[in-house]
Amino acid sequence: MRNTPDISSNSITETPQERRERFLLEFEKPFKCEKCNERFKKKKYLREHKTEAHSY
Repeated sequence: MRNTPDISSNSITETPQERRERFLLEFEKPFKCEKCNERFKKKKYLREHKTEAHSY
């Protein structure tokens, strides 16, 4: 078994500019909603979003 780095398929097709933009987005807003993929700066904002947008 070889030791290969875990490379997502997106990293192959991303341009350097796209990779930089994705990094900045994920760095600035690290908390992601699993249901709608919206991102938030703080975990508190994600919890509030889940309560307001996804509670039944």
